[in-house]
Amino acid sequence: METVSRREFLAAGTLLLSARSYSRILGANDRIQIGQIGCGHRASGHRKMLKMSAETDPNFDLRSVCDLWSVNRERAAEDAQRLFGKRPKTFQYSEEMLADPDLDAVMIGTGDHQHARILAEVVRAGKDCYCEKPLANTLEDAKLARAAVLASKQVVQMGSQWL
Repeated sequence: METVSRREFLAAGTLLLSARSYSRILGANDRIQIGQIGCGHRASGHRKMLKMSAETDPNFDLRSVCDLWSVNRERAAEDAQRLFGKRPKTFQYSEEMLADPDLDAVMIGTGDHQHARILAEVVRAGKDCYCEKPLANTLEDAKLARAAVLASKQVVQMGSQWL
């Protein structure tokens, strides 16, 4: 059985998420707009992976970051500015960020108990999504997320990526 390295998995997942989002892109010069919900320690690893991806396929922007806690939100915006040379929009509440019609995809890095409900919110808003595992802590939340994904046309990837 062939094993897949973390980098190969990330590259394949990024390409899949990117390819699905291309269907909404109007012109060749448009870039995929990514947002982060949950900007704690885990999300800093997501930003590093985005930076690595940008070195080979720079067709995206980290458009926005969202966290209830202002300390994490500001730290994420400053980190994105340093990594990408552009400060993302900041949001305290996910509903505000998801209302952005130019946002294509979201990376969820919140507390484990929040993943399923936020994932459902993201796909209902018409955004593709990468969500950290675990999907849910209860069967009820897992069913809620599954139903939302099946009712949508969004690409969703679950995983545990870290740098």
